[in-house]
Amino acid sequence: MFLKKKDYSMTYKEYEYPFVSLCGLLTYSLFLIYFLYLFYTKNNNNNNNNNNIIINNINKENTLEIPINIKKFFSNKSETELNDYLEQFFVGLLEGDGTITVDFISNRSKRVRVFIALNNNEYNKFMLDLIARHIGGRVSIERKNTYVTWYATNKSDLVKVFAILARYPLLSTRKQCQLNLAKIFINSTKYMSKEDFYALRDNKYQEQKTMLDWNNENFVLPSYFPAWISGFVESVGHFKLVKYANNTIRSSQFIIGQNNEKHLLKAILIYFNCENKTISTTLNKEGVTHYKIHLSGIDFRSLLSYHFNSYPLLGEKNIKFIEWVNNH
Repeated sequence: MFLKKKDYSMTYKEYEYPFVSLCGLLTYSLFLIYFLYLFYTKNNNNNNNNNNIIINNINKENTLEIPINIKKFFSNKSETELNDYLEQFFVGLLEGDGTITVDFISNRSKRVRVFIALNNNEYNKFMLDLIARHIGGRVSIERKNTYVTWYATNKSDLVKVFAILARYPLLSTRKQCQLNLAKIFINSTKYMSKEDFYALRDNKYQEQKTMLDWNNENFVLPSYFPAWISGFVESVGHFKLVKYANNTIRSSQFIIGQNNEKHLLKAILIYFNCENKTISTTLNKEGVTHYKIHLSGIDFRSLLSYHFNSYPLLGEKNIKFIEWVNNH
């Protein structure tokens, strides 16, 4: 049986108004999604523009051509994401080429300083200026223009640095010992004679052996390890390429080493899926054990390139890495 015309008309009327309401709801939803898209795009573009302005302001005194990979990284990050990355990168950089030290001023006054000293070139200066812009501190050219150094010495800058090291703890026992000493004096006016101070400072590493033994058995990669590695490599990593006279490659290696801190090199091997690689050991004249890893091969270079695309080097090592990869 077919429906009669009258019945069909009544059936349509029953569904007409709900159908119209549904269309209205869909239209409203589409407008809402479009508005949210415009809002997100505008904010994201503003963040990208702000990041580009920061780069330009830092670089205004130099003629440095900022590498494309760094520009791209900045343009794809919000200001919050960029700050987080720079803080984690900073911790790795500090572990390699930095120092946390305390100086005696008087019986009731001690000076805490945190500094990172690098070879003076335009790429390292750009990187340290970037850190000063986002983290604080100041940058100085020293030792007859051979070093560019970032300093945190005043209370406000030191508070910022200590807060970062609370969020992203130091991973090397040497820097942890330096930090533990600095914490004693950061806000203290307690009386301490010069003799007592130097006795305390000279023994700041007395717990390091115990800390090293614990880390060798229990160290776990923290969540910020990828950015930390990039900062650490910027400090102490090396990209070695040796060629024959006919310009063919004789040896190509990524090399990184540390005194005592074997757990850091084991962690790097784990991160890059190279646990089967050997950690070499040497003993220097002072009796300090130096550990070193040598990594090579096309598969490893691919892993390294993938990592640095996501967590870029920011100073001179970025240029050296690009040259190293392009020479293969």
